[in-house]
Amino acid sequence: MSQEYVIKPYTPEIRLNIDYPRELNEQQLAAVTAPPGPALVIAGAGSGKTRTLTYRVAYLLEQGIPADRILLLTFTNKAAAEMMRRVSDLLGHELRSLWGGTFHSIGARILRLNAETLGYRRDFTILDRDDAKDLIKACVVDAKIETKGTHFPKPEVLNEIFSMAANTHKTVADLLEGQFSYFSDFATEIADQQKRYIARKHAANGMDFDDLLALWLKLMQEHPAVCEQFQRRFQFILVDEYQDTNKLQGDLIDLLAARHKNVMVVGDDAQSIYAWRGANFANILDFPKRYPGAKVFKIETNYRSTPEILAVANAAITANVNQFAKELAPARKSGVKPALVKCHDAGQQAAFIAQRTLELREEGTSLNQIAVLYRSHFHALELQLELTRRQIPFSITSGFAFECEVPEAPVWVEGDTDALSQVVVNLLSNAEKYSGSGREIGVQLLLKQSPLPHVEVRVLDRGLGVPRGSGEKIFEKFYRAHDSLSSGIQGSGLGLTIARQIARAHDGDVFYEAREGGGSCFILRLPLKAIQSQNS
Repeated sequence: MSQEYVIKPYTPEIRLNIDYPRELNEQQLAAVTAPPGPALVIAGAGSGKTRTLTYRVAYLLEQGIPADRILLLTFTNKAAAEMMRRVSDLLGHELRSLWGGTFHSIGARILRLNAETLGYRRDFTILDRDDAKDLIKACVVDAKIETKGTHFPKPEVLNEIFSMAANTHKTVADLLEGQFSYFSDFATEIADQQKRYIARKHAANGMDFDDLLALWLKLMQEHPAVCEQFQRRFQFILVDEYQDTNKLQGDLIDLLAARHKNVMVVGDDAQSIYAWRGANFANILDFPKRYPGAKVFKIETNYRSTPEILAVANAAITANVNQFAKELAPARKSGVKPALVKCHDAGQQAAFIAQRTLELREEGTSLNQIAVLYRSHFHALELQLELTRRQIPFSITSGFAFECEVPEAPVWVEGDTDALSQVVVNLLSNAEKYSGSGREIGVQLLLKQSPLPHVEVRVLDRGLGVPRGSGEKIFEKFYRAHDSLSSGIQGSGLGLTIARQIARAHDGDVFYEAREGGGSCFILRLPLKAIQSQNS
Protein backbone atom coordinates (compact mmCIF):
# COMPACT_ATOMS: atom_id res chain seq x y z
CA MET A 1 0.00 0.00 0.00
CA SER A 2 1.51 3.34 -1.11
CA GLN A 3 2.01 6.11 1.39
CA GLU A 4 2.32 9.80 0.75
CA TYR A 5 5.53 11.26 2.12
CA VAL A 6 6.15 15.00 2.12
CA ILE A 7 9.70 16.36 2.30
CA LYS A 8 9.63 19.44 4.50
CA PRO A 9 12.32 22.04 3.81
CA TYR A 10 14.44 22.92 6.79
CA THR A 11 13.70 26.31 8.30
CA PRO A 12 15.37 27.56 11.46
CA GLU A 13 13.10 27.96 14.46
CA ILE A 14 11.76 31.48 14.84
CA ARG A 15 11.93 32.88 18.36
CA LEU A 16 10.68 36.43 18.41
CA ASN A 17 9.85 36.60 22.10
CA ILE A 18 7.20 39.24 21.46
CA ASP A 19 5.33 40.41 24.53
CA TYR A 20 1.92 40.28 22.89
CA PRO A 21 -0.12 41.49 25.91
CA ARG A 22 2.11 44.54 26.11
CA GLU A 23 2.07 45.31 22.39
CA LEU A 24 -1.67 44.79 21.82
CA ASN A 25 -4.91 45.77 23.48
CA GLU A 26 -7.19 43.01 24.78
CA GLN A 27 -9.36 42.82 21.69
CA GLN A 28 -6.39 42.77 19.32
CA LEU A 29 -4.68 40.15 21.48
CA ALA A 30 -7.70 37.85 21.36
CA ALA A 31 -7.69 37.92 17.53
CA VAL A 32 -3.91 37.56 17.19
CA THR A 33 -3.71 34.54 19.50
CA ALA A 34 -6.91 32.86 18.26
CA PRO A 35 -6.70 29.05 17.95
CA PRO A 36 -6.81 27.44 14.47
CA GLY A 37 -10.13 27.54 12.69
CA PRO A 38 -12.25 30.10 10.82
CA ALA A 39 -12.29 33.57 12.34
CA LEU A 40 -13.96 36.86 11.45
CA VAL A 41 -12.34 39.99 12.82
CA ILE A 42 -14.62 43.04 12.74
CA ALA A 43 -12.13 45.89 12.93
CA GLY A 44 -13.67 49.33 13.19
CA ALA A 45 -12.11 52.38 11.58
CA GLY A 46 -8.79 53.37 13.13
CA SER A 47 -8.69 50.31 15.38
CA GLY A 48 -5.33 48.94 14.22
CA LYS A 49 -6.36 46.14 11.87
CA THR A 50 -3.02 46.23 10.02
CA ARG A 51 -1.23 45.85 13.33
CA THR A 52 -3.51 42.94 14.20
CA LEU A 53 -2.78 41.13 10.93
CA THR A 54 0.99 41.58 11.09
CA TYR A 55 1.15 40.37 14.69
CA ARG A 56 -1.04 37.43 13.69
CA VAL A 57 1.58 36.46 11.08
CA ALA A 58 4.33 36.76 13.71
CA TYR A 59 2.31 34.68 16.16
CA LEU A 60 1.79 31.91 13.61
CA LEU A 61 5.51 31.85 12.83
CA GLU A 62 6.30 31.56 16.55
CA GLN A 63 3.88 28.64 16.74
CA GLY A 64 6.00 26.80 14.19
CA ILE A 65 3.93 27.42 11.05
CA PRO A 66 6.33 27.62 8.05
CA ALA A 67 6.19 30.98 6.30
CA ASP A 68 5.44 29.38 2.93
CA ARG A 69 2.28 27.84 4.40
CA ILE A 70 0.82 31.29 5.14
CA LEU A 71 -1.12 33.29 2.53
CA LEU A 72 -1.73 36.99 3.19
CA LEU A 73 -4.14 38.69 0.77
CA THR A 74 -4.65 42.44 0.49
CA PHE A 75 -6.35 44.77 -1.98
CA THR A 76 -3.74 47.27 -3.11
CA ASN A 77 -0.04 47.13 -3.85
CA LYS A 78 0.49 49.86 -1.27
CA ALA A 79 -1.31 47.87 1.43
CA ALA A 80 0.58 44.70 0.50
CA ALA A 81 3.95 46.49 0.64
CA GLU A 82 3.09 48.06 4.01
CA MET A 83 1.96 44.74 5.45
CA MET A 84 5.10 42.92 4.29
CA ARG A 85 7.28 45.77 5.59
CA ARG A 86 5.71 45.56 9.03
CA VAL A 87 6.17 41.78 9.14
CA SER A 88 9.83 42.23 8.15
CA ASP A 89 10.28 44.85 10.87
CA LEU A 90 8.88 42.47 13.48
CA LEU A 91 11.15 39.65 12.32
CA GLY A 92 14.21 41.81 11.87
CA HIS A 93 14.70 40.53 8.32
CA GLU A 94 12.81 40.11 5.06
CA LEU A 95 10.64 37.01 4.78
CA ARG A 96 10.68 36.04 1.10
CA SER A 97 8.96 32.68 1.54
CA LEU A 98 5.72 34.23 2.85
CA TRP A 99 3.02 34.38 0.19
CA GLY A 100 1.80 37.93 0.57
CA GLY A 101 0.30 40.37 -1.95
CA THR A 102 -2.82 41.53 -3.73
CA PHE A 103 -5.37 39.06 -5.07
CA HIS A 104 -4.17 39.84 -8.59
CA SER A 105 -0.46 39.42 -7.85
CA ILE A 106 -1.02 36.06 -6.13
CA GLY A 107 -3.28 35.00 -9.00
CA ALA A 108 -0.61 35.92 -11.54
CA ARG A 109 2.00 33.98 -9.57
CA ILE A 110 -0.13 30.82 -9.43
CA LEU A 111 -1.13 31.12 -13.10
CA ARG A 112 2.53 31.47 -14.16
CA LEU A 113 3.20 28.14 -12.47
CA ASN A 114 0.23 26.45 -14.17
CA ALA A 115 -0.27 28.36 -17.42
CA GLU A 116 0.09 25.29 -19.65
CA THR A 117 -2.76 23.57 -17.81
CA LEU A 118 -5.11 26.27 -19.13
CA GLY A 119 -3.59 26.39 -22.60
CA TYR A 120 -1.36 29.43 -22.08
CA ARG A 121 2.40 29.84 -22.10
CA ARG A 122 4.11 30.86 -18.87
CA ASP A 123 5.30 34.12 -20.43
CA PHE A 124 1.72 35.34 -20.94
CA THR A 125 1.24 39.09 -21.15
CA ILE A 126 -0.86 40.93 -18.58
CA LEU A 127 -3.02 43.45 -20.43
CA ASP A 128 -3.64 46.86 -18.91
CA ARG A 129 -6.86 48.80 -19.56
CA ASP A 130 -5.52 50.47 -22.70
CA ASP A 131 -4.42 47.10 -24.11
CA ALA A 132 -7.82 45.60 -23.34
CA LYS A 133 -9.63 48.55 -24.93
CA ASP A 134 -7.57 48.25 -28.13
CA LEU A 135 -8.22 44.52 -28.31
CA ILE A 136 -11.98 45.02 -27.87
CA LYS A 137 -11.95 47.75 -30.49
CA ALA A 138 -10.35 45.30 -32.93
CA CYS A 139 -13.12 42.79 -32.11
CA VAL A 140 -15.78 45.39 -32.90
CA VAL A 141 -14.11 46.18 -36.23
CA ASP A 142 -13.83 42.49 -37.11
CA ALA A 143 -17.52 41.99 -36.40
CA LYS A 144 -18.30 44.92 -38.73
CA ILE A 145 -20.62 46.50 -36.18
CA GLU A 146 -21.85 49.93 -37.22
CA THR A 147 -21.23 52.23 -34.25
CA LYS A 148 -21.65 55.64 -35.86
CA GLY A 149 -25.07 57.10 -35.25
CA THR A 150 -25.91 54.44 -32.65
CA HIS A 151 -25.41 54.18 -28.91
CA PHE A 152 -23.54 50.88 -29.17
CA PRO A 153 -21.15 50.83 -26.19
CA LYS A 154 -17.61 52.03 -26.75
CA PRO A 155 -14.68 49.63 -26.15
CA GLU A 156 -14.01 50.87 -22.61
CA VAL A 157 -17.69 50.44 -21.73
CA LEU A 158 -17.69 46.92 -23.17
CA ASN A 159 -14.61 46.22 -21.04
CA GLU A 160 -16.49 47.49 -17.97
CA ILE A 161 -19.41 45.16 -18.75
CA PHE A 162 -17.12 42.15 -19.25
CA SER A 163 -15.22 42.99 -16.05
CA MET A 164 -18.39 43.28 -13.98
CA ALA A 165 -19.63 39.97 -15.38
CA ALA A 166 -16.38 38.23 -14.39
CA ASN A 167 -16.22 39.68 -10.89
CA THR A 168 -19.87 39.11 -9.99
CA HIS A 169 -20.32 35.70 -11.66
CA LYS A 170 -23.15 37.14 -13.74
CA THR A 171 -23.76 36.72 -17.44
CA VAL A 172 -23.68 39.63 -19.84
CA ALA A 173 -27.41 39.08 -20.37
CA ASP A 174 -28.02 39.49 -16.61
CA LEU A 175 -26.10 42.77 -16.53
CA LEU A 176 -27.89 44.12 -19.59
CA GLU A 177 -31.20 43.51 -17.86
CA GLY A 178 -30.09 45.47 -14.81
CA GLN A 179 -27.09 47.73 -14.41
CA PHE A 180 -26.52 48.29 -18.16
CA SER A 181 -30.15 48.15 -19.32
CA TYR A 182 -29.66 51.08 -21.72
CA PHE A 183 -27.62 48.70 -23.94
CA SER A 184 -30.17 45.89 -23.84
CA ASP A 185 -31.00 46.32 -27.54
CA PHE A 186 -27.48 45.12 -28.32
CA ALA A 187 -27.52 42.05 -26.05
CA THR A 188 -26.72 39.58 -28.85
CA GLU A 189 -23.90 41.68 -30.28
CA ILE A 190 -22.35 42.35 -26.86
CA ALA A 191 -22.41 38.65 -25.94
CA ASP A 192 -20.69 37.93 -29.26
CA GLN A 193 -18.08 40.61 -28.52
CA GLN A 194 -17.30 38.95 -25.19
CA LYS A 195 -16.62 35.64 -26.96
CA ARG A 196 -14.44 37.33 -29.57
CA TYR A 197 -12.51 39.19 -26.87
CA ILE A 198 -11.82 36.01 -24.90
CA ALA A 199 -10.66 34.24 -28.06
CA ARG A 200 -8.35 37.11 -29.05
CA LYS A 201 -6.78 37.24 -25.60
CA HIS A 202 -6.11 33.52 -25.67
CA ALA A 203 -4.67 33.67 -29.19
CA ALA A 204 -2.36 36.51 -28.13
CA ASN A 205 -1.30 34.65 -24.95
CA GLY A 206 -2.66 37.53 -22.92
CA MET A 207 -4.71 37.91 -19.74
CA ASP A 208 -6.38 41.04 -18.43
CA PHE A 209 -6.66 41.86 -14.73
CA ASP A 210 -9.98 40.08 -14.38
CA ASP A 211 -8.50 36.93 -15.91
CA LEU A 212 -5.91 36.81 -13.13
CA LEU A 213 -8.78 36.00 -10.78
CA ALA A 214 -11.29 34.30 -13.09
CA LEU A 215 -8.72 31.92 -14.61
CA TRP A 216 -7.23 31.28 -11.16
CA LEU A 217 -10.66 30.16 -9.98
CA LYS A 218 -11.19 28.11 -13.15
CA LEU A 219 -7.83 26.41 -12.59
CA MET A 220 -8.86 25.45 -9.07
CA GLN A 221 -12.35 24.31 -10.00
CA GLU A 222 -11.51 22.29 -13.09
CA HIS A 223 -8.19 20.73 -12.06
CA PRO A 224 -8.55 18.91 -8.72
CA ALA A 225 -4.85 18.02 -8.45
CA VAL A 226 -3.80 21.68 -8.70
CA CYS A 227 -6.57 22.67 -6.31
CA GLU A 228 -5.44 20.14 -3.73
CA GLN A 229 -1.83 21.27 -4.09
CA PHE A 230 -2.64 24.82 -3.04
CA GLN A 231 -5.20 23.80 -0.44
CA ARG A 232 -2.46 21.73 1.22
CA ARG A 233 0.12 24.49 0.84
CA PHE A 234 -1.87 27.32 2.40
CA GLN A 235 -2.39 26.08 5.93
CA PHE A 236 -3.37 29.55 7.16
CA ILE A 237 -5.05 32.24 5.06
CA LEU A 238 -5.34 35.88 6.16
CA VAL A 239 -7.48 38.37 4.22
CA ASP A 240 -7.47 42.16 4.62
CA GLU A 241 -10.42 44.49 3.80
CA TYR A 242 -12.75 41.52 3.46
CA GLN A 243 -15.82 43.75 3.16
CA ASP A 244 -14.57 44.83 -0.28
CA THR A 245 -14.29 41.34 -1.78
CA ASN A 246 -16.54 40.44 -4.67
CA LYS A 247 -18.21 37.13 -5.50
CA LEU A 248 -15.18 35.90 -7.43
CA GLN A 249 -12.72 36.69 -4.65
CA GLY A 250 -15.03 35.24 -2.01
CA ASP A 251 -15.24 31.97 -3.93
CA LEU A 252 -11.45 31.84 -4.30
CA ILE A 253 -10.95 32.24 -0.56
CA ASP A 254 -13.55 29.60 0.28
CA LEU A 255 -12.00 27.13 -2.16
CA LEU A 256 -8.45 27.68 -0.90
CA ALA A 257 -9.56 27.33 2.74
CA ALA A 258 -11.73 24.25 2.15
CA ARG A 259 -9.14 21.77 3.47
CA HIS A 260 -7.74 23.37 6.65
CA LYS A 261 -10.48 25.97 7.32
CA ASN A 262 -7.82 28.13 8.95
CA VAL A 263 -8.99 31.37 7.39
CA MET A 264 -9.02 34.70 9.21
CA VAL A 265 -10.75 37.56 7.42
CA VAL A 266 -10.49 41.12 8.68
CA GLY A 267 -12.82 43.92 7.72
CA ASP A 268 -15.64 46.24 8.69
CA ASP A 269 -19.11 45.81 7.26
CA ALA A 270 -19.74 49.51 7.93
CA GLN A 271 -16.96 50.49 5.50
CA SER A 272 -18.15 48.61 2.40
CA ILE A 273 -18.26 51.28 -0.31
CA TYR A 274 -17.28 49.45 -3.50
CA ALA A 275 -20.56 47.81 -4.56
CA TRP A 276 -20.38 49.90 -7.75
CA ARG A 277 -17.39 47.83 -8.88
CA GLY A 278 -18.77 44.47 -7.85
CA ALA A 279 -17.92 44.23 -4.14
CA ASN A 280 -20.41 42.08 -2.24
CA PHE A 281 -20.71 43.01 1.45
CA ALA A 282 -22.76 39.83 1.94
CA ASN A 283 -19.39 38.03 1.94
CA ILE A 284 -18.59 39.46 5.36
CA LEU A 285 -22.15 39.33 6.72
CA ASP A 286 -22.61 35.67 5.74
CA PHE A 287 -19.15 34.48 6.82
CA PRO A 288 -20.43 32.80 10.03
CA LYS A 289 -23.06 30.97 7.93
CA ARG A 290 -20.51 29.69 5.44
CA TYR A 291 -18.13 28.71 8.24
CA PRO A 292 -20.19 27.19 11.06
CA GLY A 293 -18.42 27.55 14.37
CA ALA A 294 -16.39 30.55 13.20
CA LYS A 295 -15.21 32.81 16.01
CA VAL A 296 -16.10 36.49 15.69
CA PHE A 297 -13.73 39.05 17.21
CA LYS A 298 -14.51 42.75 17.48
CA ILE A 299 -11.81 45.40 17.67
CA GLU A 300 -13.56 48.58 18.73
CA THR A 301 -10.91 50.86 20.23
CA ASN A 302 -10.35 53.74 17.83
CA TYR A 303 -6.91 55.41 17.92
CA ARG A 304 -7.58 57.90 15.14
CA SER A 305 -10.54 60.10 16.08
CA THR A 306 -11.78 62.17 18.99
CA PRO A 307 -14.83 61.12 21.06
CA GLU A 308 -16.97 63.76 19.36
CA ILE A 309 -16.22 62.41 15.87
CA LEU A 310 -16.82 58.84 16.97
CA ALA A 311 -20.18 59.80 18.45
CA VAL A 312 -21.26 61.01 15.02
CA ALA A 313 -19.88 57.88 13.33
CA ASN A 314 -21.63 55.57 15.77
CA ALA A 315 -24.90 57.42 15.31
CA ALA A 316 -24.57 57.30 11.51
CA ILE A 317 -24.44 53.50 11.39
CA THR A 318 -26.75 52.64 14.27
CA ALA A 319 -29.80 52.41 11.98
CA ASN A 320 -28.19 49.79 9.72
CA VAL A 321 -30.29 46.65 9.83
CA ASN A 322 -27.72 44.26 8.36
CA GLN A 323 -24.55 44.72 10.37
CA PHE A 324 -22.39 43.38 13.16
CA ALA A 325 -23.29 45.66 16.05
CA LYS A 326 -20.28 47.59 17.29
CA GLU A 327 -19.56 50.65 19.40
CA LEU A 328 -16.29 52.40 18.61
CA ALA A 329 -14.57 53.67 21.75
CA PRO A 330 -12.04 56.52 21.58
CA ALA A 331 -8.47 56.32 22.80
CA ARG A 332 -7.89 60.04 22.18
CA LYS A 333 -8.88 62.93 24.38
CA SER A 334 -11.92 65.11 23.79
CA GLY A 335 -11.75 67.63 20.94
CA VAL A 336 -13.84 70.03 18.90
CA LYS A 337 -17.35 68.96 17.96
CA PRO A 338 -17.95 68.21 14.27
CA ALA A 339 -20.18 70.68 12.43
CA LEU A 340 -22.71 69.96 9.70
CA VAL A 341 -22.86 72.93 7.32
CA LYS A 342 -25.61 73.00 4.71
CA CYS A 343 -24.72 74.91 1.54
CA HIS A 344 -26.88 75.78 -1.44
CA ASP A 345 -24.30 74.82 -4.07
CA ALA A 346 -20.64 74.03 -4.69
CA GLY A 347 -19.75 77.71 -4.96
CA GLN A 348 -21.17 78.53 -1.54
CA GLN A 349 -19.45 75.46 -0.13
CA ALA A 350 -16.10 76.63 -1.51
CA ALA A 351 -16.64 80.13 -0.13
CA PHE A 352 -17.40 78.72 3.33
CA ILE A 353 -14.27 76.54 3.36
CA ALA A 354 -12.07 79.42 2.20
CA GLN A 355 -13.53 81.83 4.75
CA ARG A 356 -13.25 79.31 7.59
CA THR A 357 -9.66 78.59 6.58
CA LEU A 358 -8.77 82.26 6.88
CA GLU A 359 -10.51 82.45 10.26
CA LEU A 360 -8.55 79.46 11.56
CA ARG A 361 -5.31 81.04 10.37
CA GLU A 362 -6.14 84.26 12.19
CA GLU A 363 -6.84 82.19 15.33
CA GLY A 364 -3.32 80.75 15.16
CA THR A 365 -3.81 77.50 13.23
CA SER A 366 -1.13 76.87 10.61
CA LEU A 367 -2.36 76.21 7.08
CA ASN A 368 -0.27 73.03 7.15
CA GLN A 369 -2.65 71.72 9.80
CA ILE A 370 -5.76 72.23 7.66
CA ALA A 371 -6.93 69.55 5.22
CA VAL A 372 -9.91 69.29 2.88
CA LEU A 373 -11.19 65.85 1.91
CA TYR A 374 -13.43 65.08 -1.06
CA ARG A 375 -14.62 61.88 -2.71
CA SER A 376 -13.53 62.59 -6.30
CA HIS A 377 -10.97 65.06 -7.53
CA PHE A 378 -13.20 66.84 -10.04
CA HIS A 379 -15.35 67.99 -7.09
CA ALA A 380 -12.50 70.34 -6.15
CA LEU A 381 -12.88 72.75 -9.07
CA GLU A 382 -14.80 75.48 -7.27
CA LEU A 383 -12.69 75.14 -4.13
CA GLN A 384 -9.38 75.49 -5.97
CA LEU A 385 -10.63 78.55 -7.81
CA GLU A 386 -11.91 80.11 -4.58
CA LEU A 387 -8.66 79.46 -2.70
CA THR A 388 -6.68 80.93 -5.59
CA ARG A 389 -8.93 84.01 -5.74
CA ARG A 390 -8.41 84.62 -2.02
CA GLN A 391 -4.66 83.96 -2.35
CA ILE A 392 -4.73 81.02 0.07
CA PRO A 393 -1.80 78.72 -0.76
CA PHE A 394 -2.65 75.02 -1.05
CA SER A 395 -1.23 71.79 -2.39
CA ILE A 396 -2.96 68.78 -3.95
CA THR A 397 -1.68 65.49 -2.54
CA SER A 398 -3.00 63.37 -5.42
CA GLY A 399 -4.82 63.73 -8.70
CA PHE A 400 -4.74 66.96 -10.69
CA ALA A 401 -4.35 70.57 -9.66
CA PHE A 402 -5.87 73.38 -11.69
CA GLU A 403 -3.29 75.89 -12.84
CA CYS A 404 -5.01 79.27 -12.64
CA GLU A 405 -3.96 82.69 -13.83
CA VAL A 406 -6.42 85.08 -12.19
CA PRO A 407 -6.40 88.74 -13.25
CA GLU A 408 -6.30 91.48 -10.70
CA ALA A 409 -9.85 92.58 -11.51
CA PRO A 410 -13.12 90.65 -11.09
CA VAL A 411 -14.14 88.69 -14.17
CA TRP A 412 -17.55 87.85 -15.61
CA VAL A 413 -17.85 85.15 -18.26
CA GLU A 414 -20.32 85.97 -21.03
CA GLY A 415 -23.38 83.73 -21.10
CA ASP A 416 -24.02 80.71 -18.90
CA THR A 417 -21.29 80.40 -16.26
CA ASP A 418 -22.77 77.07 -15.13
CA ALA A 419 -22.02 75.70 -18.60
CA LEU A 420 -18.39 76.78 -18.34
CA SER A 421 -18.10 75.23 -14.88
CA GLN A 422 -19.55 71.96 -16.21
CA VAL A 423 -17.04 71.99 -19.08
CA VAL A 424 -14.09 72.24 -16.72
CA VAL A 425 -15.51 69.61 -14.36
CA ASN A 426 -15.89 67.19 -17.27
CA LEU A 427 -12.42 68.00 -18.55
CA LEU A 428 -10.85 67.22 -15.20
CA SER A 429 -12.97 64.10 -14.71
CA ASN A 430 -11.85 62.72 -18.06
CA ALA A 431 -8.23 63.72 -17.47
CA GLU A 432 -8.31 61.74 -14.23
CA LYS A 433 -9.72 58.67 -16.01
CA TYR A 434 -7.29 58.96 -18.93
CA SER A 435 -4.10 59.34 -16.90
CA GLY A 436 -1.66 56.47 -16.75
CA SER A 437 0.30 54.49 -19.34
CA GLY A 438 3.12 57.02 -19.19
CA ARG A 439 0.86 60.01 -19.84
CA GLU A 440 0.59 63.14 -17.79
CA ILE A 441 -2.63 65.09 -18.29
CA GLY A 442 -2.99 68.61 -16.95
CA VAL A 443 -5.94 71.03 -16.89
CA GLN A 444 -5.56 74.81 -16.84
CA LEU A 445 -8.18 77.50 -16.40
CA LEU A 446 -6.67 80.77 -17.65
CA LEU A 447 -8.42 84.13 -17.26
CA LYS A 448 -6.64 86.59 -19.56
CA GLN A 449 -6.94 90.26 -20.48
CA SER A 450 -4.71 90.29 -23.57
CA PRO A 451 -5.04 90.67 -26.51
CA LEU A 452 -8.77 90.75 -25.74
CA PRO A 453 -10.46 89.73 -22.47
CA HIS A 454 -11.10 85.99 -22.61
CA VAL A 455 -11.08 82.77 -20.62
CA GLU A 456 -9.23 79.67 -21.79
CA VAL A 457 -9.72 76.09 -20.67
CA ARG A 458 -6.65 74.11 -21.68
CA VAL A 459 -6.03 70.37 -21.50
CA LEU A 460 -2.38 69.42 -21.92
CA ASP A 461 -0.99 65.97 -22.70
CA ARG A 462 2.61 65.94 -21.49
CA GLY A 463 3.08 62.25 -22.33
CA LEU A 464 6.62 61.28 -23.22
CA GLY A 465 7.30 60.17 -26.76
CA VAL A 466 4.16 61.75 -28.22
CA PRO A 467 4.92 63.08 -31.74
CA ARG A 468 4.31 66.79 -32.18
CA GLY A 469 1.88 66.24 -35.02
CA SER A 470 -0.34 63.77 -33.21
CA GLY A 471 -2.07 66.24 -30.89
CA GLU A 472 -5.36 66.23 -32.77
CA LYS A 473 -5.47 62.43 -32.92
CA ILE A 474 -4.68 62.11 -29.21
CA PHE A 475 -7.38 64.50 -28.07
CA GLU A 476 -9.91 63.30 -30.61
CA LYS A 477 -9.52 59.86 -29.00
CA PHE A 478 -9.41 61.36 -25.50
CA TYR A 479 -12.69 63.24 -25.74
CA ARG A 480 -14.66 60.96 -28.02
CA ALA A 481 -13.84 58.00 -25.75
CA HIS A 482 -16.07 59.51 -23.08
CA ASP A 483 -18.62 61.29 -25.28
CA SER A 484 -21.94 59.70 -24.39
CA LEU A 485 -23.84 62.96 -24.98
CA SER A 486 -26.70 63.64 -27.35
CA SER A 487 -27.45 67.28 -26.52
CA GLY A 488 -26.51 69.80 -23.86
CA ILE A 489 -23.85 69.26 -21.23
CA GLN A 490 -24.82 66.10 -19.46
CA GLY A 491 -23.46 62.60 -18.91
CA SER A 492 -19.99 61.44 -17.96
CA GLY A 493 -17.79 62.92 -20.71
CA LEU A 494 -17.00 65.92 -22.87
CA GLY A 495 -16.88 65.32 -26.63
CA LEU A 496 -15.41 67.61 -29.22
CA THR A 497 -18.88 68.21 -30.63
CA ILE A 498 -20.11 69.52 -27.30
CA ALA A 499 -16.99 71.66 -26.88
CA ARG A 500 -17.68 73.27 -30.25
CA GLN A 501 -21.32 73.85 -29.32
CA ILE A 502 -20.22 75.66 -26.17
CA ALA A 503 -17.68 77.70 -28.11
CA ARG A 504 -20.29 78.78 -30.69
CA ALA A 505 -22.78 79.69 -27.96
CA HIS A 506 -20.22 82.07 -26.42
CA ASP A 507 -18.69 83.34 -29.69
CA GLY A 508 -15.62 81.32 -28.80
CA ASP A 509 -13.35 78.81 -30.49
CA VAL A 510 -11.89 75.30 -30.13
CA PHE A 511 -8.44 74.47 -31.46
CA TYR A 512 -5.20 72.53 -30.87
CA GLU A 513 -1.58 73.45 -30.34
CA ALA A 514 1.42 71.16 -30.66
CA ARG A 515 3.88 71.41 -27.77
CA GLU A 516 7.62 71.73 -28.17
CA GLY A 517 9.36 68.48 -27.29
CA GLY A 518 6.23 66.38 -27.81
CA GLY A 519 2.69 66.38 -26.55
CA SER A 520 -0.19 68.65 -27.44
CA CYS A 521 -2.76 71.02 -26.03
CA PHE A 522 -6.53 71.24 -26.59
CA ILE A 523 -7.91 74.76 -26.05
CA LEU A 524 -11.46 76.02 -25.52
CA ARG A 525 -11.42 79.85 -25.67
CA LEU A 526 -14.39 81.99 -24.58
CA PRO A 527 -14.61 85.81 -24.51
CA LEU A 528 -15.17 87.77 -21.31
CA LYS A 529 -18.15 90.06 -20.98
CA ALA A 530 -16.45 92.71 -18.88
CA ILE A 531 -13.53 93.45 -16.64
CA GLN A 532 -14.15 95.85 -13.81
CA SER A 533 -11.29 97.50 -12.04
CA GLN A 534 -10.89 96.72 -8.36
CA ASN A 535 -10.78 100.45 -7.76
CA SER A 536 -14.21 101.10 -9.26
